[in-house]
Amino acid sequence: MRLVARRMRGVGQLALASTDPTRAAEFYESAFGFRRRAGDDSGVDLELGGFELSFRRAERAARDGMQIGFRVDTAAEVDAWAQDLALRGFALVGPPTGDRWEGSRSFRVADPDGRQVAIFYDYPT
Repeated sequence: MRLVARRMRGVGQLALASTDPTRAAEFYESAFGFRRRAGDDSGVDLELGGFELSFRRAERAARDGMQIGFRVDTAAEVDAWAQDLALRGFALVGPPTGDRWEGSRSFRVADPDGRQVAIFYDYPT
């Protein structure tokens, strides 16, 4: 039997457990511009640029060892995102760090369930 080589286009969906899916969804809508696709008592589905982010009601949030990262086009955009989120009242975990010599620039903010959300830029190698 011969296997056919297949390629994935990319990650299109991520579903996470949340103690309050509506609150989590509102965070991602407000902070990053996700658009709500559907929602009910069991969960909420969001979309941004063809990527679906879903939150499902659970007793405990899925967050241990988990980080979500959003890639931007320049290091300056990392700084601009940090400034914009801070001005709008979002608590940054820390200021942007990293430079060309380190290979990337990023900062993080925590969502309502305590997950780390990174905004990052990888310098070309």
